[in-house]
Amino acid sequence: MFLNLNDKKILFYIFYFTVTIGLIKCQKHDILTQCDYLFDSTKPKGTFNFPILTTNPSLYNNKHSSNDEVFSTSLTDELNTNSDLIESQIADNIQCIYTFVARKGQRVKLEFTDFQLAGTVDNCEVEYVDIYSELKDPNEDLLSVEVGGRYCGTVAPTIRISLYNIIVLVFHSRVGKKRNENLVIKGKYSFISDEKYISGLPLPKISMCSFLIEHNGRKSKGVILSPTYPGVYPNNIICVYLLKGKPNERIRIFLKDFDIYFGGEHCPYDVLTIYDGNDNTSPIIKKVCGLQQKMEIFSSSNNLYIEFLTSDPFKNDQRGFLIEYEFSSRFVHIPKLIQNSKGVSHIRGTECDVRVQSSKESTHYIYSPNFPDMYPSNISCTYILDGLQGDQNLEKVLLTFEQLAVFSENYNNVGMINNGINNNDIECPSAYVGIAYDINNIKAVLSNSEGSAFDKILCERLASGNELMGPYESKSSRMVVDFESADNPRNDGNINLGYGFKARVDFRTDFGVPGEAVGDSNKCLFRFKDKKGSFNSPRFPSNYPLDTICTYLIEGNPGDQIIINFDAFELFEDLSTDICNDYIELYNVFTDKKGQETFQLQEKYCWNMKPGPSISAYNAYKMKLIFVSSHEGSSNGFKATYKIKKRFKEEIPSVEGKDDDHCGVSIVASDGFTSGTFKSPNYGTKYAKNTYCDWEIVARKNHQIHLKIGKLDVEGTLDSDRFSCLSAVIRVLPDVTDPTSVIQVCGDVATNVKPVTSKGNKLRISFYTSMDKVNGLKGFLYEWTEVKIVEKDNECSGDDKYLCTYSKMCIDKELRCNSMYNCGLNDESDETHCNITELASDLRSVIAAGIFSGAILLFILVFFAFLFKKKMEKRRIRNSIRSSNFRGAKPRIPYRQQQPVGRIIVSNKDLDLSRYEHGQNGLISSPLTSRFINHDATGIVPPTSTTTAIDSIKNLDESYNVNRNMLLTTRLDDKTFNC
Repeated sequence: MFLNLNDKKILFYIFYFTVTIGLIKCQKHDILTQCDYLFDSTKPKGTFNFPILTTNPSLYNNKHSSNDEVFSTSLTDELNTNSDLIESQIADNIQCIYTFVARKGQRVKLEFTDFQLAGTVDNCEVEYVDIYSELKDPNEDLLSVEVGGRYCGTVAPTIRISLYNIIVLVFHSRVGKKRNENLVIKGKYSFISDEKYISGLPLPKISMCSFLIEHNGRKSKGVILSPTYPGVYPNNIICVYLLKGKPNERIRIFLKDFDIYFGGEHCPYDVLTIYDGNDNTSPIIKKVCGLQQKMEIFSSSNNLYIEFLTSDPFKNDQRGFLIEYEFSSRFVHIPKLIQNSKGVSHIRGTECDVRVQSSKESTHYIYSPNFPDMYPSNISCTYILDGLQGDQNLEKVLLTFEQLAVFSENYNNVGMINNGINNNDIECPSAYVGIAYDINNIKAVLSNSEGSAFDKILCERLASGNELMGPYESKSSRMVVDFESADNPRNDGNINLGYGFKARVDFRTDFGVPGEAVGDSNKCLFRFKDKKGSFNSPRFPSNYPLDTICTYLIEGNPGDQIIINFDAFELFEDLSTDICNDYIELYNVFTDKKGQETFQLQEKYCWNMKPGPSISAYNAYKMKLIFVSSHEGSSNGFKATYKIKKRFKEEIPSVEGKDDDHCGVSIVASDGFTSGTFKSPNYGTKYAKNTYCDWEIVARKNHQIHLKIGKLDVEGTLDSDRFSCLSAVIRVLPDVTDPTSVIQVCGDVATNVKPVTSKGNKLRISFYTSMDKVNGLKGFLYEWTEVKIVEKDNECSGDDKYLCTYSKMCIDKELRCNSMYNCGLNDESDETHCNITELASDLRSVIAAGIFSGAILLFILVFFAFLFKKKMEKRRIRNSIRSSNFRGAKPRIPYRQQQPVGRIIVSNKDLDLSRYEHGQNGLISSPLTSRFINHDATGIVPPTSTTTAIDSIKNLDESYNVNRNMLLTTRLDDKTFNC
């Protein structure tokens, strides 16, 4: 079949348009998919952005291009000016690979300036950029190598530097036309020399970033960089830097910039380890990770070994480190600094810091650098003096300077400083020796905080014997000394006297007890002479040491008395209250005219006894306390305060209120006065602090005093086997010749306090409260009785005596039936055999109460009987009416109106309407009547009052007739209906 000319033209046009459209489609397809690009060393630096869209499909290799930047910027910038064009030319799924290849001996450096992709940092699924910076070959399979990082969102990658000479960027996007924001990826690239990353002679057997750095005499300073600094360092890499100096040289490194992933306190992931030697078996100076700035580290010898290890945890883009190093012989010579002193050691990693450790009660010496020669310029040395500190050892530090000459730059030759010149008038601007013995100041100095406060600052040349030379005593087991020199140290021309300082360090046992130490420092013996003060067990509030004996001497002047208050008391608790391994004893110290001292034990307290306030004996102006601890165990111990005051006017007040500071009175029993009571000040309200009361009760000859608690409300607790009376205490002394017979009383349970009988004819009672603070309870009331203990009944015969049945105590007959139990514990016989009159009086009271109660009961019975009688009478009347109706009374006539009745108008003149309104003569009231009639019912209402049967019948008949006539009349009258 042949086509005519027109058909051929039609086919030609169809073919032409088909091919043209196909070419257009192919051209558009090439633009969207052919976006890989190569940047090589023909252009050492330039810019890049994603994606580079071009009509030339062979842009991957631009080796023969004369202008890199034409392809990398101009076309893309043109496209970026038209976002619609970009969206129309980016396929729904696109991947672009940019390859940066530097020359041998170069590194690739990338910096991202603008970055905006879809997604977020935590979600890079639809669009992202992968960075490969550890490639050795540009043709490596990217699927088999580790990606250096994946980025999306708006957080741009940090600087990247290749480990070798290649970096590959892979851009992948599946966003397409769903993009909400413009795609922006812009950056700069450059090819840099890798010379600065080669720190020394390579050690290839270890790793590609391991170097030997030796001081060859030409270069004493240098820099060490992490493999890709300041770019993100690689994962899973080992770098080693071995620094070797000349003999007598030391090495200083300075961490100028340090940013390594911090995985924890001990740097378990990425870490820089610095060894004080020539390999990793040498002592470790420090392990460093995290963010550090201006850290300075010194070697102890001429070798230093640095090892950098990385792992692959999830981490941010840390940049690595920049370390400056220096070899020098000017650094402090450690052997000369130590000078063979035992227990003195150089602190590893520092230039001249020193630590002095006690070997128990030991003595050591410390020196300034180069002593006695001139010290180096611009140097800072810290001396840490550590005494023993443990469960059984606690020491303090004593520092005494034997020589000191430290001068600032602006030194004016003032000569040697003696005691006459105040050290506060001496300025020490740039060179000094600072001493910190307060705990807070020690912490500030060791933390290198600016403006560290020293407890004392010394400078210039101090004369021997000057009080500024010490000794200085620490407040804990540690003291810190800091030595600072000026940039240009001056001297005073006395070279033969030496420069710097030399100091003696003494470690002495520290019991942590304020007061004057007496005798050997290892002995726990302290004296107190101040009018007020405090003392405590060793190391309080920490546990006291085992097997320790401490003595506390409190000394006043003749005519003084000593008051002691225990603020805290906690001794090691033994298995039984019968065991007292740890205890404290209080002694009165009596001094005779010849000065000889006699000690009398006043009290002894064990773990189950928490003592209240105590006062020395009347004639004792000194007291001695002894604390003993065993090897069984330890506890917090005790703390006490004391006060030395003028003694009271009388040992026992003869008259109540004679001494303002001293309450109490002397009570003397006599014939007719054989019993009584006494009470605390302000009894019933509140006692006060600083209360000191003493009572003495004296019985007649051959008699004794029996004491019994009446009321008790004193703070503290008292049980059968322990007591705690720290704030207030009652002390009962049954035997006035033996202070240890004292009985301690406190609390608010009177039944826990047993009665006491004196040993002789005297008994003393004291009541003391705390000097500082008390709760102020009601106090106490005691009852006393003069008694005589007899063995035979005939010893208590006579009309004026009474023999107690069970206690066999003989008391005055007048004490019988006095409402007080005077016979002692569990004996109430003096109150159970009282006279008949009292018994009869009690019986009459009982009888009167019975009669009154019976009368009330009889009245109630009569009242209910009357009510019952009335009820029965009403019932009989009701029954009588009912029976009479059955015998002949007219029955009720029921009546039902055909139409409802609204209102009744009565026309009978004889009918009294008020009877309806008020319910008279048995008629119902008007409202009820209305309801009764409107319900079309008529009947007889029972009478409301009680009458005889005949009257009731008459009233009933009359009521019936009246109602009947009323109803009949109503039916005849049409006006009665109210519709």
